[in-house]
Amino acid sequence: MQNDKQTKKKLIECAKKEFIENGFMKASLRNICKNAGVTTGAMYFFFKDKEELFESVVGMQLMELEGAIKNHFNLEDRDIEGFINLTPEDLQDDFQAATDILSLLYKYKDEYLLLMEKSQGTKYENIVDNFVQYLYEHYLKLYFVMKGYESEKQLTDEDRFIVHWMSHDQIDIFIHLLTHCDSEEEAKKQLKNMFNYMVGGWLAAIRKELIS
Repeated sequence: MQNDKQTKKKLIECAKKEFIENGFMKASLRNICKNAGVTTGAMYFFFKDKEELFESVVGMQLMELEGAIKNHFNLEDRDIEGFINLTPEDLQDDFQAATDILSLLYKYKDEYLLLMEKSQGTKYENIVDNFVQYLYEHYLKLYFVMKGYESEKQLTDEDRFIVHWMSHDQIDIFIHLLTHCDSEEEAKKQLKNMFNYMVGGWLAAIRKELIS
């Protein structure tokens, strides 16, 4: 039993390295098995195919990220009316949540970069778009409340467009930090300015204070 656990762990370690170097599509099961010191047949004892092996590398980390975002959004949903009059304390809570997400991204940096950049050919290949859609659905509710709308019929195509774009932009901020900052410390320094940019843009879009 212990040997099986060690073998499976070694396969996952070697698979992670192979996927990082070549991406899912070009990754070689033969290389993975060779580096793990097992036969291809032995690999199929633990994983039904290459995609399940990829999932073993990134699945747990993805679930943790999804859980962290969901928990934060659930807290916002419980006090959604509070977004009518945002306070500095509210923004500080949001910034702390963004910082926590960033820490999680750097904790599993390799795995998240695999998901974002090298998952083509797997069920995860649209992961970025899926996150954008999830954010969009949540932020559209906040936008609705902050605009003071009383009916969803008041939401215009322009409203939906800008909220969808801002959802993209927020995801892009975290991707940019993860791909351009070598350390979590450096990324956190940059995050504050980016957070202020996002909040400022959000409030301007809500209130249309700049260009009408």
